[in-house]
Amino acid sequence: MLAVGLGCLGGALPRPAEAATEAAFVSEQVFAVAYGKIAEVYLQQVDFGRLGLDGLKGLATIDPTARAERQGNTVRLYVSGSLIGEYAAPSLSDAAGWAALTTKAVERARLYSPTLYQAVPERVYQVVLDSVMSDLDGYSRYTGTQRATSERAQREGYGGIGLSLETANGRTLIRNVLPRSPADRAGIRSGDQLLAIDGDLTARLNESDMRDRLRGPTGTMVLLTVARDNNPPRRAPLRRERVVPNTVNASVSEQVGVLKVDRFNAATASNLRDAVLSTRQSMGKGLRGFVLDLRGNPGGLLDQAVAVADLFIAQGKIITTEGRHPDSRQRFEAGPDDIAEGLPLVVLVDGRSASSAEVVAAALQDSGRAVVVGASSYGKGSVQTVTRLPNDGELFLTWSRIYTPAGYTLHRQGVQPTVCTSRTGQDDPVSLLSDLRDGRARPMTQFAGWRARAADDEEALARLREACPWKEHEPELDLKVALRLLAEPALYQRAVALSSTNTVAER
Repeated sequence: MLAVGLGCLGGALPRPAEAATEAAFVSEQVFAVAYGKIAEVYLQQVDFGRLGLDGLKGLATIDPTARAERQGNTVRLYVSGSLIGEYAAPSLSDAAGWAALTTKAVERARLYSPTLYQAVPERVYQVVLDSVMSDLDGYSRYTGTQRATSERAQREGYGGIGLSLETANGRTLIRNVLPRSPADRAGIRSGDQLLAIDGDLTARLNESDMRDRLRGPTGTMVLLTVARDNNPPRRAPLRRERVVPNTVNASVSEQVGVLKVDRFNAATASNLRDAVLSTRQSMGKGLRGFVLDLRGNPGGLLDQAVAVADLFIAQGKIITTEGRHPDSRQRFEAGPDDIAEGLPLVVLVDGRSASSAEVVAAALQDSGRAVVVGASSYGKGSVQTVTRLPNDGELFLTWSRIYTPAGYTLHRQGVQPTVCTSRTGQDDPVSLLSDLRDGRARPMTQFAGWRARAADDEEALARLREACPWKEHEPELDLKVALRLLAEPALYQRAVALSSTNTVAER
């Protein structure tokens, strides 16, 4: 509780901040939902005595004179060296109590700090929650309203018409049109010029304005004026639908389907299925196999990673997850179908392949369904829940660890390629495969001991990292190695045998 006898707190108090306009209130609900979720689902039980106090210390990011400290069961708040409030500290497990205290302390500090008074509530949420989240692991984070809105659109989709724009030489051109989207069905094509949106000339709008005008609630209408080549402009009325960006790009090289997946959003598995079927249909019996390129893929939705792995694995375990919350303990099994019908598969990874990308690579490797080529992946072996807060910001909280079919955790160590392309001095596809061809390649079973300890053992982790370092190398090298493997079925089968599951611990 805030002490009311401020006259005996000691020191001369600064005068309450004055402003021409009334400052917006900071909502206790934002802190209450955030703190409550941390208490409920975070991987480990937390101490709100530490988290709550550190959250208040975050105010110093806005006003360096703002300071919070705890002495016994009392939290004291200072601005410009003067004590402005005292609060009884809630218990270490009282998330709601700390949310209430945080709100009261923030509003009190804003009365005595002109800088804090002028800060918009979103800025206050950001600095407080950033400070709270810094006490957790490196993957738990708070995302403010503007960025969260953009990330949700990429992850879950948005109301729109399915096109993207680029501005060049004073003209607004349509860059990409999503297949089967409202724009596609209306006959709009890449390269068309966009002249107006709802009658307003695009020449008078910036890119942000145009994007906002194209998006809107599903079911609503937008009128585009477009022109192609030297033809007269035409008007195209379009009804907005839920649009999920396509993260899959398919091509063919040397009779091999190359499937590049940039990240995992709500449509990734569906788009990848379509790409595989389309490639098989166009190539027929001449198709030798597939390359699934996950390099640079930072991850995304876990259910989509499981679904992507399930596209190719006919049976067996995909992953298991374990955490403190009962709902975080899950086991995912593959269904009976393989969309590629057994065609050889090579997966490409690098040091930027993380999270869901690692789930897919590990499941395909451990099951013996694919050969992994490239450099050791990032090592983000945890699952985050996403909570939408009352201010439309988002809270990402780690709530479980991921374990591969072989039983090792991806945490810190990532996925070890069967064919490593990142060692110093190895830049020729033929020489890279010579050990495999001559029977000298190291089987994945040799990594089992290091894998079992690497999550907590620095020496074991260093051994794994040295075996196939994160080092950047020529991007085309990975694909060249993959294509050569797929061109030699016997060599590919030898690599698959080396990749087969070696159980670290049954889960």
